[in-house]
Amino acid sequence: MSRIPFVAGIDRFLPPAFARLHPKWGTPYVPLLTQAVLAAVFVFLGQAGTSVRGAYDVLLSMTIIVYFVPYVMVFAALIKLQREPAGPEVMRVPGGKPVAMIAGTVGVITSVLTIVFSAFPPADEPHKSLALIKELGLVGILLAIGVAIFIFGKRSARARS
Repeated sequence: MSRIPFVAGIDRFLPPAFARLHPKWGTPYVPLLTQAVLAAVFVFLGQAGTSVRGAYDVLLSMTIIVYFVPYVMVFAALIKLQREPAGPEVMRVPGGKPVAMIAGTVGVITSVLTIVFSAFPPADEPHKSLALIKELGLVGILLAIGVAIFIFGKRSARARS
């Protein structure tokens, strides 16, 4: 997973330090260390006020939510792009606009339901509200990091041009 921050460093969406390779081993050591620190922080925050099992459930739910947010965006884009005229090099969904609209709608609904249902703590969780707050807080932190990287990359791209 350190390849993504490494490439973001090369493309200057992250500071140039993320694009450095270790002189001896040739590995992207800054992204690896950054991810190790962030993982430790998330594990620590997930563990707060609960058991190891509760922390695992919080981190699992958080991961599912973060993974499915892009799916919602992709399926929503499929629906929205059906309004645009297709150029000769564009390959449309087989079946045309009706099939694309149905597939996009089913995809959005399925992804949103996955996000909603994964946010519910398990039945044996003693502190359900704390688990929900931790899940949503950790997801918010991850999404905020993503937005910050996007904004940093946009500013960096504007400064280069």
